[in-house]
Amino acid sequence: MYFAKITNYQHPKNKLQDYLQKQLKALECVTVENPEEFKKHLETTVHRANGKFLRCRPLQAYFHAAYTQGDLTCGISELIQFSLYAQRGVFDPSGTSAAVMQGEAAQAELFV
Repeated sequence: MYFAKITNYQHPKNKLQDYLQKQLKALECVTVENPEEFKKHLETTVHRANGKFLRCRPLQAYFHAAYTQGDLTCGISELIQFSLYAQRGVFDPSGTSAAVMQGEAAQAELFV
């Protein structure tokens, strides 16, 4: 399981970039089960947009491993960049998941 977060974006300079930015902002803070499907969605979106705006310089999608092991970085040229953060665990403040499910979670002791 991954969490998608926009980590960098530039202001659009032409209609192609404006169109892509509007399409991809909807992917902010979504959960991604399969990163390959996310990659395919980015590539398909870029391919369609490049075909729609022929007068603009075509853009390329990229997808590669991030600096932190297990995380991924993807985006479209210099326009927008996503980080896909791998889920590393589940927060359970009380120590028992049954109490959390019943809504009786104890307050986390932040300052001990």
